[in-house]
Amino acid sequence: MELSGKSREFLDHLRLYLVSSGKQQEDIDEIVHELQDHLFQAEQQGKSVDDVIGQSPKEYLQQISGELPLGMKDILKYSVLIVVGAFAYILLGDAIKGGIEYSLLQLIGYPFIAVFYTGVVIMSFRYIAVSGINIIRQWVLFSMIGIIPVALFVGLLVLNKAYSTPTVVFTMTWNIIAAGFAIAVFIGMAIWSKTWITIIIPALLFIPDLVLEAVDVQESTKAILSSLVVFIGMAVYLLMVWRKEKLYAGEN
Repeated sequence: MELSGKSREFLDHLRLYLVSSGKQQEDIDEIVHELQDHLFQAEQQGKSVDDVIGQSPKEYLQQISGELPLGMKDILKYSVLIVVGAFAYILLGDAIKGGIEYSLLQLIGYPFIAVFYTGVVIMSFRYIAVSGINIIRQWVLFSMIGIIPVALFVGLLVLNKAYSTPTVVFTMTWNIIAAGFAIAVFIGMAIWSKTWITIIIPALLFIPDLVLEAVDVQESTKAILSSLVVFIGMAVYLLMVWRKEKLYAGEN
């Protein structure tokens, strides 16, 4: 079943909007599959997406979303995954960089940032789905979204230095346990999502630092080499994914 680019884009926006609206995955798959069939039949008759939905894309997305029940289990599941995944990155990074040591302010601030950022991402996805902005504007928006957690973490570090609060220091044993927990989280998320990305990203972020720590080079050189490894590694991974999807599309 080969749809036009506009139809595929609309289906992607529909799925994105329903997911970010907290709908159940089974309902989303059913709606998308049903609409895909309708769009295919309509295109065979020379009709477009606008002819099928009969209203503006925004109104249609809101209508479909209003007809589906909330998937509270899915909302809770994805929220927990995001928070636990973010915390796993922090744990593993701190364990590798010399030991886990958190102040009371950090123990409160990290979960708050994770929850807040989850809300920002959800609202951004819904905006992209209904606005129909082009790919360039989407990448600009994603770049702005990517800056938010960095800014929040920097702000938390500044506050942590300005205000002294009780501190929890992990022993070597607990550092190893925490690192093992973080790695297990990444592996579990990879198995659940059926993608290597949750293993590849932390590997690219942390393994170069571990290797470079054993090499006698300047800190600036380490930073440059580490950044290059991340950039090249992600570029290679995205190229492989693109080629795989292109091959799959060709077979179908």
